[in-house]
Amino acid sequence: MGGGLSRFLKSLTEAIVGTFKGKSLEYVEVELRELENVFALIVMGSFIGLPSPPMTISLKLLPHMGRELIIASRVSERLDDMLGEMAGLFEVS
Repeated sequence: MGGGLSRFLKSLTEAIVGTFKGKSLEYVEVELRELENVFALIVMGSFIGLPSPPMTISLKLLPHMGRELIIASRVSERLDDMLGEMAGLFEVS
């Protein structure tokens, strides 16, 4: 009888740990996406009136910005409510 309870508790613990790992991966992916957006804003911020690094640094970083520019254009196409998206991720109602 003790072996069945032990197996149950072990499987329950593994399920809980797996759920936490999955959720934490989602949170890290969202944070990475937002950090990419912030990086793009820092480098390309002069287009929208934000103070930006000197133009020579921006031009040197520009070849590495291809992915961020694609992401920024996709985000701007589907941009609706970032707070709502974050609330949906954290299951806030």
